[in-house]
Amino acid sequence: MEYIVNKNAQMGTDFHTIHTKECSRKPKEKNCIDLQNCMCPIEAKNRAKQYFNNVSGCKYCCKEIFYKNKKD
Repeated sequence: MEYIVNKNAQMGTDFHTIHTKECSRKPKEKNCIDLQNCMCPIEAKNRAKQYFNNVSGCKYCCKEIFYKNKKD
């Protein structure tokens, strides 16, 4: 599966979201870093961490690595 990571952090958090290339909710191409072909979302997350400290998966296409930042 091919993955991308959003260059822009999510508003209100410092997380850069990882998506599959087929995700309907992925950002525009100019805002993406191509993570290439990965065996699983965890491998994509490890590759994205080479660019950003805080990464999370899309809750629709990368549920295994989705992190919800809860405000207490």
